[in-house]
Parts: sequence; structure tokens; C-alpha cells
Amino acid sequence: CGFKCSIKPTSLNSNFIMKIAIIAGGHLPIPPTGWGGVEHLIWNFSKELEKINDEVVIINTKNLNQIVEQVNSGNFDAVHLHYDQYANIIPSLQCKKKMITSHYPYLENPEPQYVFLYDLLKNSGAHIVCLSDRIQNEFLNRGNDSTNVSILPCGIDVDSYIIDENDVLYPDRSIVVGKIEPRKRQAFLQHKGLNIDFIGNNVDASFDTNDPCYFGEQSKEDIMENLTSYANMVLLSSGEAHPFVCLEGMAAGLGLVISEQSTANLDVTKPFITVIPDSKLNDTKFLKQEIENNRKVSMKMRDEIRKYCRDNFDWCAIIKKYKEIIEKI
Repeated sequence: CGFKCSIKPTSLNSNFIMKIAIIAGGHLPIPPTGWGGVEHLIWNFSKELEKINDEVVIINTKNLNQIVEQVNSGNFDAVHLHYDQYANIIPSLQCKKKMITSHYPYLENPEPQYVFLYDLLKNSGAHIVCLSDRIQNEFLNRGNDSTNVSILPCGIDVDSYIIDENDVLYPDRSIVVGKIEPRKRQAFLQHKGLNIDFIGNNVDASFDTNDPCYFGEQSKEDIMENLTSYANMVLLSSGEAHPFVCLEGMAAGLGLVISEQSTANLDVTKPFITVIPDSKLNDTKFLKQEIENNRKVSMKMRDEIRKYCRDNFDWCAIIKKYKEIIEKI
């Protein structure tokens, strides 16, 4: 995983090198040309696995027959489905080690029409790989065998994000990054004097795209370079499995102001992570105070924030955990 990584290809037993199929939903290209959180995750995951000499084949199509045919003719050691709606094809896949991950953001507290996902994944016959301990607990509480459920957070290449430790361009401003949609409440945060800028493709009719604080959609490369210009990141989403954008913010040295639903896998006792209680999400005065306080704290801790991100979410540790999950299936 790079010269700073302690996990090197030569440290692995040759029998542990694997051929892995990763299945996506076929809705966006991989790597994505713009936004696509799951697609970016799959692409980065595949590249990291290849660094330790695993052979990875990404299958990205809506044609279920094509997926089955490609897996069954590929002689794979493991297969990992990243689109829960295709769970019914799992029994048709000829591979001993099968995994499935749901990226549904409300999995801890699903809307009534999505409760079926628990049984769908449980009955698929695949090992359930959860994005957080809270999601794992939800599966266990619903009768899933603990030996068939594991946790694997998202990983990030910290060094690909630029960090300005002292000369921050906008020390009095915050950034919100991600698709503009009702779930993430960006429209509510507009025009409140909160000193927040917004980046993302808009699918929310209530969001004011004429807002001078809205900078549209940016490339992943621009985000990696420019995030560090801000003091902190805000994410007041009503539902998140494991928000990768929080890792991006911390990799760039930003503190976090987040909702209770956005805290997956984070140590919320850290002084640079501020959690807004659900009861205060609509309290503009409270939000302004908490965001400003977090800016002051985070600006003095940029190195510590980046180190925390590296220590807990660096790809090396995530890949090691992933291989351990595959081994135990």
C-alpha cells in the first residue's frame, strides 16, 4: 500500500493471494467520471487489493444473467456484491466465499418499505459485510448468526489529500461536500449566516443553486486539493451508513460537525468532532455556535486530525481486515 505501509506483498503467504470478483449495480461507470460514492469505493478498493497482488475483476452491469455467467466462468476465490437489490443472484454464483454489503443509508432505521433488506441479505447465503458496528448490531438483533456478520469500514488514501497546516485559505468558513439532496439537509443550511460553502451535484429542488456559496460539482482531484482550504466540514444528514466524506475531510485536516446519524466508526470523544443532537438540528443559533467553536478547535489540531484518520482508516489496515474476513468464511 505504498512505502509507508507495513503490509507488503512479500509478507503474505502465496496461498493467500486471491482472485476476487467485486459486483456493482451497473448504474455508473467505474471509476466514476463524477459523483458516485459506492463506485469510488469499489475502484479504490480494487486498486488497493491489486497492490498486494490480488487479482480483482469488477463486474458492473444491470444484466443479472451476465453477472452469473462471468462469475461462474471466472474461477474466483471470493465474490463480493455491493448492491443489495441483486441479492437473489447469490445462490446462483459458483464460489465458496460469497459476501454482500448494503450501502443503503438508513439501514439502522429503515423506512417500512426497506425492512425487507434484512431478510434479503440474511437469506442470500452470503456473508454480510457491514459498514459499521451499528449496522452489524441491527443484523444481530434481527436473528442473524454472529459468525455470518462482519464489520468493514471504508478506507482512504490519506496521502492523496493535500493539507495546509498553517496557511488556511478560509479559516472562518466550513464546507459541505456531497450530492445535494434532502437527506443531507443542505438547503436548510443555506442563507443562515453560517459561513458554509457547498460542493456537489444538485438533485434537491429546494436548494438555491444561485447561492454564491454554491460551487457546483467538482472533480475528485479538485476536492483532494481544495478541501484543506476550510476550517471544518459539516454533514447533518438524516441517514448515513459510513460517510466516506468525513474521512476525506479529516484526511485534509478538517474537523467535523455532524449529525448523530453521521457518526459511524468515529470516536466522538475527539475534540475536533462535534455531534449535533437531533433535537438541535433546526436550531440555527446553536448550530452557528457549535460550528464556530469547532473551527477554532480544529484549526489548532490539523496534524492530529490527519493522524487520527490515518491510524483508523488507512487502506492498509482495512485491506488486512478484509482478507481476514475472507479467510474466516
